[in-house]
Amino acid sequence: MKNRLLPALAVATLMLGACAGPSVDEFRQRDVQGNTACIHFGSGYTDDGSVGRTNMAKAAEHGAASSTELIRAAVYTDGSSVPVIQDRELFKRACEAQGMSFK
Repeated sequence: MKNRLLPALAVATLMLGACAGPSVDEFRQRDVQGNTACIHFGSGYTDDGSVGRTNMAKAAEHGAASSTELIRAAVYTDGSSVPVIQDRELFKRACEAQGMSFK
């Protein structure tokens, strides 16, 4: 009896795990409201070194895909199809409107 029950439990566990929802990485990729963009922007806003530049690039990438119009409006795509934050203050205000705080 135990030998028959273990495979069924294993299958049930795998099925429940698949229904658990998106991982953190999946959330970051599908975050259409722009929260991930704002998180990256926060780091880029306070750090003008290479880490800050990397985070600003990530903020622009996520911001360009955001469904939040104010965030999208602060990003443009340059000639090489790379999203760039064109107005840091507008992007900051858009993120603050979503509840972020930059101090």
